[in-house]
Amino acid sequence: MDDLLARDAVPEGYRVEIFDGEVIMTPQSPEQDWTVNEVRSAVRKAAVPRERVFGDVLVRFPGENDAAPDLTILAEGAERHGDSYDCMDVLAAVEVTSRPDDDKDYVRNVAKYARFGIDLYLIADPFKKLCTLMTEPHATGYAKVKEIPYGEPLTLRLITGERIEIDTSDFPVRD
Repeated sequence: MDDLLARDAVPEGYRVEIFDGEVIMTPQSPEQDWTVNEVRSAVRKAAVPRERVFGDVLVRFPGENDAAPDLTILAEGAERHGDSYDCMDVLAAVEVTSRPDDDKDYVRNVAKYARFGIDLYLIADPFKKLCTLMTEPHATGYAKVKEIPYGEPLTLRLITGERIEIDTSDFPVRD
């Protein structure tokens, strides 16, 4: 991944990840961008400092492929390593599916994020018009999984005590 980025081998408007040995290159849809912006706006309203919130920035997972969640919220004092951060500093990861029943977001990311102790994982799915909020990570997944239909309010409770209220009624949908 570092080599691709260093050579500017990523076309503008595309997102590239190496996941389980596969290079995944997808353009971001308008729905993904709008949804991430809605979540980011809610995070700012909750007064989480911008230095702790970013999108599509590399997160390092020791011994595994790195990831770049659509939106990441870090712990206070997270240390920057070049243009990346360590997964142990991630409090929450948000992903917006780019295709229906996205195996990467619903299966592989669930296992990986939980295994590395990311306390909160939110999937926003514009195809299902549904958010899936996962908490209480363990070795193979999350102990608590809650589905919130688009249009209903959603609250993210970080382990820091911060509460992020998200209005999902403006989340865009796809057919």
